[in-house]
Amino acid sequence: MFRFDNDLTRHTIREGLTIPNGIGWSADQKTLYFTHTTESTIWAYDYDASTGDVSNQRAFWKLDTDGEPDGFVFDSEGNIWQCIYGEGRVLKINTEGQVVGEIKFPTKCITCPVFVGTELWVTSAIAGGDEYAGALFKVDVGIGGVRDFKFKLAKGSAEL
Repeated sequence: MFRFDNDLTRHTIREGLTIPNGIGWSADQKTLYFTHTTESTIWAYDYDASTGDVSNQRAFWKLDTDGEPDGFVFDSEGNIWQCIYGEGRVLKINTEGQVVGEIKFPTKCITCPVFVGTELWVTSAIAGGDEYAGALFKVDVGIGGVRDFKFKLAKGSAEL
């Protein structure tokens, strides 16, 4: 896992990852969250928004079943909505790392969520061969998401 400064200087945060997945920041931009599917863990890091420095890796949440945590998204209250590939469910994880909700889907291949208003839209992979594999699902969960943070690029995109 890497981070880039706005002049495109690359810094290594972590090496040896095999299936890196969801990544996002807390609303106050002080904590970076990252899902490593192979370890069935959402890792948390201290994050300095002014420098981009990342430190103090710690386990925030760990899946204790056979599924695989895939993509996630934050809601406006700071909860993480984590897809569990292989189990057909999305877990709502609060800011303390506790599962406080679950939505089940008719396919095991759930991959990535996104908020559209108060609806949680969830993609699925075509793998698995069941009737709903590859489908897009939407569920009104009564809460919205947050805007994505923007990358501050000093160089023009034509220079990339």
